[in-house]
Amino acid sequence: MADAYHPTVDLIAHRGRVVEGTVRTGGRVRAAVDVERRLDIARNHTATHLLHRALRQILGEHAAQSGSLVAPDRLRFDFGHLAPLSQEEIRRVEEIVNAEIRANAPVTVRETTYEEALREGVVALFGERYGDRVRVVGVEGFSAELCGGTHLHATGEIGLFLITTETSIGSGLRRIEAVTGRGALELVHRRLDDLARVAEHLGARAGEEAERAAAAAQTIREQRRTIEDLQARLAASSVDTLLSAATAVDGVQVLAARVEVADVDALRDLGDRLRDRLGSAVVALGAVIAEKPILVVTVSQDLIPRGLHAGHLAGDAARKMGGGGGGRPHMAQAGGKDAALLGEALASVAPLVSERLS
Repeated sequence: MADAYHPTVDLIAHRGRVVEGTVRTGGRVRAAVDVERRLDIARNHTATHLLHRALRQILGEHAAQSGSLVAPDRLRFDFGHLAPLSQEEIRRVEEIVNAEIRANAPVTVRETTYEEALREGVVALFGERYGDRVRVVGVEGFSAELCGGTHLHATGEIGLFLITTETSIGSGLRRIEAVTGRGALELVHRRLDDLARVAEHLGARAGEEAERAAAAAQTIREQRRTIEDLQARLAASSVDTLLSAATAVDGVQVLAARVEVADVDALRDLGDRLRDRLGSAVVALGAVIAEKPILVVTVSQDLIPRGLHAGHLAGDAARKMGGGGGGRPHMAQAGGKDAALLGEALASVAPLVSERLS
């Protein structure tokens, strides 16, 4: 069961689901409110008002509400602002809201005229329609807004407020999502559980997690550089062997071979070196990287006017392994779907060169 207050027509509407019997005009029904769910909604709604005011304090009065969602498990708040919030700004907003929660300030609800509310400086949403009489929800000494929703009696009932995300939703519009009460406690428990698992993997005691993680990351970076260096040396040492595999196709040196490299950059670098050593040549190198077959084709500049285009050669060869690609006349890259067909793709390069030269 949910309800909504419409300030324009002074109407409270209930929305529910019929689980037994039928609904007739003039019939009697028994309505029951899910108290815990209603409290969760009220926590998020009152927190939304606190968030609105905190954003205006930190960012300026232009950070006005442009939309919101108040649900039992979270709140969503859209507002005007041109730039992403920094971590410091997000932290300051959280601190202001949580300070008001700790203050346990009374939340008041009263009715007045729309004109009087505006004279008092009560916040009204731009574009919203209001009747002659309006409902003002205030947090003593902090905020006052026109609102028809359900709220708490005091800010302390919110318990805790945590921002989960801050993103862009359009030009000049930002969105904050946050949790309160039970949702905030669940988030804290999940994060602490994650931290405990990280500590276990790192063999770190409480409080050492960040230091151990930084050390592990540094070790990984150093080991990655060592591996890349060793792979580059291995590739360089295999250049002479690869050069001997080149064949002449209508007077053009063609080298098509599978190699073992760490990444595409290494594949390109090796292709350039082999092409430079061969002089006037077409070099096609294939490798399986991250379980995907990759093909890089290089063509010396003197062969381009003769109709050899690296992009066309790479794309046609890649189709042999269910893929495609292309690039510039002197350098191109293509990928495939089936690594088992990489050899077939490489074997097709020489015939493709011959076809284009004829």
